[in-house]
Amino acid sequence: MKGLKFLLYIFILVLLVVLFLIPFYYSDISTLISDINNGKETLSSVWELTKGYFSNVDSWNILGFFFLAATILVIHSVVDHFLLYKLDKFYSGSFFLDGLLWITKRLLSLIFTALLFIFMANLFVDFYSNIRIASKTADLEKRKYTVLLLGTSKLLQDGVHENFYYTARIDAVKELYDAGYISKILISGDNSTADYNEPVDMMRSLVKRGIPKKIIKLDFAGFRTLDSIVRSKRYFGMQDVVIVSQGFHLQRALFLSWYFGVDARGYEAKGDMNWAMFLREHLAVPKMILDIAVLNTQPEYGTTGVRRQINFGQRDLVFIAFILIYLGIAIYLSYDAFDFGKKRRNV
Repeated sequence: MKGLKFLLYIFILVLLVVLFLIPFYYSDISTLISDINNGKETLSSVWELTKGYFSNVDSWNILGFFFLAATILVIHSVVDHFLLYKLDKFYSGSFFLDGLLWITKRLLSLIFTALLFIFMANLFVDFYSNIRIASKTADLEKRKYTVLLLGTSKLLQDGVHENFYYTARIDAVKELYDAGYISKILISGDNSTADYNEPVDMMRSLVKRGIPKKIIKLDFAGFRTLDSIVRSKRYFGMQDVVIVSQGFHLQRALFLSWYFGVDARGYEAKGDMNWAMFLREHLAVPKMILDIAVLNTQPEYGTTGVRRQINFGQRDLVFIAFILIYLGIAIYLSYDAFDFGKKRRNV
């Protein structure tokens, strides 16, 4: 029975990790489901897409996954021990009712774990990024910079009214140029279809505002923030960069810059978040961490480059040992939390 219980525990652990990841990749999943319903995707293409998510995983990402799994287990056990244990008094000895209660506890624990992970991820990224975001030109050292302007759509979804965030980013670049802070500009945005071209739209708007076309370069493959940051360094040779976007977007952009070795600061364009954007942005931060730490996500066009793999040198062995010890402690702490039909505690 102990062996069967342990196998059940491992199965539930894997299921919890999968369920844990779903909210952060909800946009990808919903797009995929829509494509399946519209006949754009088949079972074989879905399988290829799924494999594509894991095609760049290496030894560092495997350790990253173990670290993530251990962290989920630790948070899960803490939540169970200090909060959900109060539900144990409702165990009645009925297999069906106790099973239902047990599943309820697991789901509640998963929700609390995900919320705490979102909170901690955003807190960590905000702490790193906010001190590097300037809101006026006086906050920057007076010298020439390369500006990385992150693209967005010129018009709203109605196709008529201009997007405020777009206009604010153009205004911010104009402010930097008029203050003498710009040597050249890279506009990185989406040009995925013939009739949608963020870089060209932004370039035309900047030229209309009096910025010379000769100092502007275009990156048409900036489909995501990660793509724009990686490509700015590897394919355009940019290093000392001022990134222009809204503040809530700059937080992710600056963290990615640090991770991929780009010396960057941010210049904040005007524009606050509505409630929908608040949720999206705060889910995007843990997704970003999962992309770089667990999946080694690459730009759609390009690569982050070759990195050395873990070997059996002393430094790597110590690191591996720490991860395994942490995972062992996490399993030990969480195993009791998975116990089915535990007896009522004195509460």
